[in-house]
Amino acid sequence: MKCEPKVVLFDFGGVYYTEGFREGIFAIAGKYGKPHRSFLETAVQVTYATGYVRGEIPEAGFWEELGKATGLDVVLYPERETILQAFKPIPGMGALVARIKEGTPVGLLTDQTNWLYELDERDGFLSSFHEVVSSYEEGFTKKDPEFFRIACQRMDVFPGEVLFFDDNMGNVTNAREFGMRAFLFEDTEETEKVLKLEGVID
Repeated sequence: MKCEPKVVLFDFGGVYYTEGFREGIFAIAGKYGKPHRSFLETAVQVTYATGYVRGEIPEAGFWEELGKATGLDVVLYPERETILQAFKPIPGMGALVARIKEGTPVGLLTDQTNWLYELDERDGFLSSFHEVVSSYEEGFTKKDPEFFRIACQRMDVFPGEVLFFDDNMGNVTNAREFGMRAFLFEDTEETEKVLKLEGVID
């Protein structure tokens, strides 16, 4: 028996905002003449291997390790601005969240670092959500069921009462295995269709 949705959770990069990490890393790779895809794969590996995504090391440590892993003998830390500038609101998502909030609590569930809070200082969006659950603060990521448990506890719901949207199929699969009703994010319009079918919005 399908539960009535009581909470909607969104990923951040690639769903509520553009995937600034990927786009920023691509730009940095191009600047230094590195293959885009392999540079991105290395950057992702470094965020997890160092624990940066879980808030275990400061940002400077991430950039230092990224330089070592990619063979770049330069100070990469200033390139953080390239990544921050690549994060931009996805058209329509802010308005969609506002519509959902009229009747259903909305939260962010994100494997995002300290950049999330710097972007909020720039754009002021976190107040749009009832709860913000980030890997940087919690010490867990979407690779770990504990992260989903924390989100459910914060929102005071069972997993089956959650609609979750993420642009990464691996994260969608992990959320489904935990018991959430997770959907692969394609665009604002498709997400709106799902929310209407689920009775969250008219």
